[in-house]
Amino acid sequence: FILQTNVGIAQTTLPKPDHIVILTLENHSFDQIIGSPAAPYINKLAIDTTSALFTQSYGTSHPSQPNYLTLYSGSDQGVTDDLIPSGIPFTTANLGRQLIDSGKSYNTYSEDLPSVGYDGELFANYARRHNPAANWMGNGTNQISPATNQPFTAFLSNDFTLLPTVCFVQPNVSNDMHDGTDPDRITTCDNWIYNNMDTYINWAKGNNSLFILTFDEDNDSAFNHITTIFTGKVVLSGQYSTKINHYSILHTIEKIYGLPFIGDSISYSPITYCWRKNYPQDSMSNIKSEPNGLIYPNPGKDFFYIYLSKYQDATADIFDLNGILIQTIPLISNKTEIKIDNLRGGLYLVKINSNGGIIQKKFIKI
Repeated sequence: FILQTNVGIAQTTLPKPDHIVILTLENHSFDQIIGSPAAPYINKLAIDTTSALFTQSYGTSHPSQPNYLTLYSGSDQGVTDDLIPSGIPFTTANLGRQLIDSGKSYNTYSEDLPSVGYDGELFANYARRHNPAANWMGNGTNQISPATNQPFTAFLSNDFTLLPTVCFVQPNVSNDMHDGTDPDRITTCDNWIYNNMDTYINWAKGNNSLFILTFDEDNDSAFNHITTIFTGKVVLSGQYSTKINHYSILHTIEKIYGLPFIGDSISYSPITYCWRKNYPQDSMSNIKSEPNGLIYPNPGKDFFYIYLSKYQDATADIFDLNGILIQTIPLISNKTEIKIDNLRGGLYLVKINSNGGIIQKKFIKI
């Protein structure tokens, strides 16, 4: 199903944020996060009026480190494990060097990094394998200054207007959902994002900046289905089911800033469909221009509404992802409230049957 539940007009050309901040989390699938009561902040962010939730986002491999390398350089650089790679510092093309060469700027901000430019494998709860740019620190071809490798405290103390053009933020392994057990480690990370990133996220909602939340990989499944959310003033809110991955995100950043496409990112398309044409807040007052059968809010917790552009005799069937019919609801007006407080968290299919045909939507219960 193609799902693009949003309000307003999409911009097919790309915006140019002053800053992009990328937060990468660890080892959880889409279904473990979206709809989970252990992650209230992330789920609230997913339905924010300045957020795009990508329901078909995927990691590129297992284990963790190759995914970080792919997101940063368009290639896993031949790395298949979480050990310090051989042959470093690399001399291949990478996002940080491309930005710097084009007159822009780049930093990584890692929690528990003991000092600027630190090149060790582990310190406290810092893990080098989650900091891909560290593999290019040096003075040679395509390498970047160790000064770009910063402790997370430098991000917290930053005036956001002075942030680099693009930066990666990496919590330590106690706070990025890596260490511990579920649901506690999910909640720990969710709280960390609220306590440490909410100020920037809210700033990005009102300024020309973008926040990207994504995961390196899922919980080691063959599907590698992960959560990715874009938030910022430039974002057209909604859910988007076009398939994306780390290459797609990298390609989009390169396209935004007019950078050469590096590694295998050249083979992917930019994400062009989740951007606002105009910055003013979209609202439900625009509902008349929406396709028939809009579901809002989505995700939802206790209820959602089904909007019909014209009232007609209609019913809504709710199915779980195994295709089992859970309930059928008559749609008694062009706006019908559907109670879902008795449903478990997760993804559902809503099938709207009317004389105008059949409309199918996906819905996330928080």
